[in-house]
Amino acid sequence: YKVYPKFRVPEGIKNVPTLSFLKLISAIFSNEGPDKRWENTRKVLEKEGIGKFWFNGVWYIVTTDLELTKDVFSKTDLYPKTLLNESDPGSLLADYYGTNLIISNGDVWKRHRHIASPAFKSLPMHVFDETAVKLLKVIEKVDNGPIEVKDLMHRLTLDVLGRAVFGFDFNNLEDPTNVYVTTYQDVVAECDKPIYLVIPLIEYLPYFDRTEARKKVAKINELYNGLIEMKRKSMETEELIKKKNNNTADLLECMIYASSDPKYPMSDEEMRYNLAMFMLAGHDTTATSLTTILYVFATRKDVQRKVREEILRVLGDTLTPTIDQQRELKYLNMVIKENLRLYPPVHQLPRRENSETIKFRNHMKNANNLLGYLLAVVPERNNFSLIEQRVMLCALLRKYEVSLPADSNHQDKLHLDYFNGTLTKLQSLICTIYLAADISTLKENKASSANYGII
Repeated sequence: YKVYPKFRVPEGIKNVPTLSFLKLISAIFSNEGPDKRWENTRKVLEKEGIGKFWFNGVWYIVTTDLELTKDVFSKTDLYPKTLLNESDPGSLLADYYGTNLIISNGDVWKRHRHIASPAFKSLPMHVFDETAVKLLKVIEKVDNGPIEVKDLMHRLTLDVLGRAVFGFDFNNLEDPTNVYVTTYQDVVAECDKPIYLVIPLIEYLPYFDRTEARKKVAKINELYNGLIEMKRKSMETEELIKKKNNNTADLLECMIYASSDPKYPMSDEEMRYNLAMFMLAGHDTTATSLTTILYVFATRKDVQRKVREEILRVLGDTLTPTIDQQRELKYLNMVIKENLRLYPPVHQLPRRENSETIKFRNHMKNANNLLGYLLAVVPERNNFSLIEQRVMLCALLRKYEVSLPADSNHQDKLHLDYFNGTLTKLQSLICTIYLAADISTLKENKASSANYGII
C-alpha cells in the first residue's frame, strides 16, 4: 500500500507517452552519451513534444517544446528549481554545492543574484590573455608527442576559473598533479558516480559510505574557507576596495564587497557553496565547448580556414583580441554559437513545479518534476565563457591547424559519454595539432616540429 503511490502515474499525465525506465538505467551504466539517449526518445519527443519517465519514486516530464520550455525556465515562481537540501539532504552533493546562485529560489536567489551579478560585469581580460600564453607554451613543449587536448582544455579552464573566481592559481596547465588540482578533480568525480544517482540511499550503507569522499570535500572546502577569510580581512584593510576601484578584483572579492551591504548579506558558507558551483559550471562547460569546437575545426577544414583568415585579418600581429575586436569576429562568433547548438555542454535543466496545472496540447500535467531537454533547445549563452573561448581560439588557431587522423573512430561523428546530472561528457579522440603554414612569418610562431593531440 505504501509502495504503490511511488509507482502510480498521476491522473494528469496518464495520457503522456512513457519513456523507457530500463533504457535510462542501461544508458547510465553503459556510459551512453546524451546524443544516444536522445535517439532513444527522439521519435516520441519530436512528435509529442513531451514524455514521462519514472525514476527513484518520482514521475518526471521531459519536454522539447520551445513554448513550454520557455514558460518553465522564465516563470520561476510557478516552476521553482529542485533544491539539493530538499531532494537529497545530507548527501555529498548537498554538502558540497548546498544552496547557491544556480540552485536556489525566490528571495534567496534574488539576494545571491544581487551579490554575484556585478562581479560578472567586470571580467578579468588579463587572466584570459595570460592563460592563453601559458597554453601555447605547454603545446610548444611537446615534440611530436601526444597531447590530451580534452584534458588540456580542462586544465586550461580550471586555471582561468581559479584566478578569475577567487584569485588562486591552480597552475593546472604546468602542474596537473598538484594536490589542489587532484583533490578538486576527485571531488567532482565522486559527485558524478552513477550508482549514487540511481540508488541515493546506498551511500548510507557501510560498504558504500563516502567517508573518503567527504574528506576530499573537506580538503577543498579548507581552500575555499581560507580564501574567503583572507578576502574578508582585505576588506577590513581597504585593500579589496582599492582593487575593486581599479577593476582588478576577482569574483569572490566583488561578492564580498557587495555583501557588505546590510540588505544583502552572505555568510561564509553561502560564499563557499557559490565558489563550488561557479567552478563546476564555468570549468566543465567551457572545457567541453572548447573541445567540441576543436573537433568541428578538425572535421571541417573549410570552416577552420575561414575562421583563421578572419582572426588574422582582425587581430593582425596581436595574439589575443580586445573586447572591440571580439565583436568584429562575426564568423567565429557564429561558429561558437553553432557549436553550442550541436554539442550543448549542458544537455538538460531540471525544474520542480508547484501545484499549478500545465495545459499542453491534449495533456493536463500536474506531476512533481519537469525537465527541459537542451539537445532540442538552443542553450543560453554565458558571456564569461564566450569571451574565454574567443581568446583561447584566437591564440590557438592563429598558430596551429587542427586535424583528425585517418584512423580516428570519430570520423563519422563525435561520440559522447554519459554524465550524471545536466553536463555533457566527451570520449577521447586523437587529433593532430601542427603549425599553420600561412602564419609562419610571425616571429613568435617560428617552429618546425608538429604537435599531436588527443581531444
